[in-house]
Amino acid sequence: MGEWSKSIGEKGEKIVKFVFEEILNYNSLQENNSINCNKGTKHKDASAKNNKTTHGIDGLVTYKSPLEDYTLDIGVISSKYVGDEYPKYPSTLFKSHIKDLAYTLECFNYSKEKSNLNQSFTGVNKTDIFGILVWLSNKSPINFDLSAVVSKVQIDNDLVFDKILLLDNNKVNFLYESIFRTKENFGVSNVDFVYHNSGLNFASIHEYSFGKTFPLNYLYSDIIPLRIQNGKDIEFRIFINDDYSEEQFSQILTFAKTFDHLNSTDRTVLYFKTYDYLINDNSIKQTLSNFPTYTLNENLLVKKFPSDFRN
Repeated sequence: MGEWSKSIGEKGEKIVKFVFEEILNYNSLQENNSINCNKGTKHKDASAKNNKTTHGIDGLVTYKSPLEDYTLDIGVISSKYVGDEYPKYPSTLFKSHIKDLAYTLECFNYSKEKSNLNQSFTGVNKTDIFGILVWLSNKSPINFDLSAVVSKVQIDNDLVFDKILLLDNNKVNFLYESIFRTKENFGVSNVDFVYHNSGLNFASIHEYSFGKTFPLNYLYSDIIPLRIQNGKDIEFRIFINDDYSEEQFSQILTFAKTFDHLNSTDRTVLYFKTYDYLINDNSIKQTLSNFPTYTLNENLLVKKFPSDFRN
């Protein structure tokens, strides 16, 4: 049993490393760190005899935010990989995982590790800390949406944290099929993340509107915007982790217009989880009457991902 648990943990660590380094491009991933616990009585396990002394951190990522000027973003990662399926009723375990990560964040906020990270960057006057719970299942469907199952779970009011994100099978598979597959097809050097004008990045957006840094804020969304150097052409690709609908299509086109700062784009390509031109073609053309700058199959393409022989 001990060896099996160790094997599961090791696989979870490998997947976390793959997600943050190979998919999301972080070259600063620090693994298996430990910080001192400053609230040993409050943070100790209910069954523990002694106060808690340390918190384990499975991973740390750090970067200057491209979405908010003079801001350092730090991601504190907790990996919970299960060899079986997700629990049928995951609420209790989910709350336990969130509590564990929230306690870690509470102490990390006052740790020397955070202080050292702040001091290693210049031009920063604010730090945002993201807790990232990577809860993956080895046997549940690859697109199992755990987030939808636990979305209404009530978190304890006494937990102290700013942000905690959940990466489940569905989210990680979306990142894999959108970002990683695109990098496989075009090469890492030809693929960049696109940054929107957040209203808080006035200085940086004029210097670079795309780059290799993945903003953790994008994990809140089911939309991934990418800039592709495809031979001599520049493509703006938007992956949507949702099914095609006429309303969704119109909203995405409006969203795409907010990236006019890319201006040199030769075409925009939209990817939906379900799309069939035989069924959806008329719907698309009707919607395009409100977007005269786009011409279907010229400067605008709509596709399904992952693709199959029918699309």
